[in-house]
Amino acid sequence: MVRSFGGEALIDATVRGIIIENGRAVGVKVSNTDELEECTSEEDLAKVPAVEVRAKNVVCATSYNKFLPQDLPVVKKFKDEATIRQSNGHVFLFCKLRGNADEIGLPDHNLWYFNGYDLDDAFDKYFANPTEVRPPTVYIGFPCTKFGLIRQDITWQKRFPNVSNCILISDGLYEWFEQWSDKPVRNRGEEYLEFKDKLTHHLLDILQEFVPQVKGRIEYHHLGTPLSEETFLASYRGGSYGTQCVTEMFAPINRNWTTTPFTEVPGLYLAGSDAFLPSVTGAMYGGCLSASAVLGTLGTMRLGHAILTHLAMRLREENPKLSKIEAYMLAVKKFTE
Repeated sequence: MVRSFGGEALIDATVRGIIIENGRAVGVKVSNTDELEECTSEEDLAKVPAVEVRAKNVVCATSYNKFLPQDLPVVKKFKDEATIRQSNGHVFLFCKLRGNADEIGLPDHNLWYFNGYDLDDAFDKYFANPTEVRPPTVYIGFPCTKFGLIRQDITWQKRFPNVSNCILISDGLYEWFEQWSDKPVRNRGEEYLEFKDKLTHHLLDILQEFVPQVKGRIEYHHLGTPLSEETFLASYRGGSYGTQCVTEMFAPINRNWTTTPFTEVPGLYLAGSDAFLPSVTGAMYGGCLSASAVLGTLGTMRLGHAILTHLAMRLREENPKLSKIEAYMLAVKKFTE
């Protein structure tokens, strides 16, 4: 869809900065992600070449603290005026399980663990002592069992025979890991790994307690931290959901910085949760708002039609008896539900 609108989708490319010329955003500097991951020092990072990708408009999910030149007047204004801050980060435990989902009896719905009824108290105790106290909440999901927009991913078992997977997500403060933030990926030292192991222990206990059929089937696990979000998702200080979701984000003084796709830099637009509201749905609508701001009224209508046409095509694949008009009208209904 991006390419049909004249765009291009780049993979394995990490944005390292926004190019500003004569006060206007004119592109981004990107480097090969694999080359960046191999770096073990700041000196190595400085040697990785950056390629300029120029465009009429630049859309970015995070800008002021990370990608814009820090001597830019608008950045100084943001740091002087804004009273918002980034959201907290998370820890992510990725598990490989032996056996297919049906054999193990994995649920196809998500599970939530809550450490007691007084969540405020649970969060306070966990944040104060995360290695000794169980996390207050944990999301447990099994992507291998999930359905897509129209149907289940029936290719999983063909692509990964006798293998299932699981992900657990819980809260994790950037401050816990900040002492290792200047260390390169996979070279952050034994203390970092030991700290991760203690957090992993809690999550594995919770997984095996609430999904006991996975006991003895966990062949591999790896824990991601807010540093992982900072490295691979370019999240400022590992914030998972953009701007922290507090009432202050709606204060008049912050209207120029969040809940809007527009910025004071010509040619630069915000996308994701910072352009609308936090979390997954907020980020999705933030992307739509940003696309609309760039495309204008007619372009937005074309984009909406393209989305509905694509959904209608998928619906006809599911039910070939539908006519094109019937599929399109059903797509409109599903899109607006």
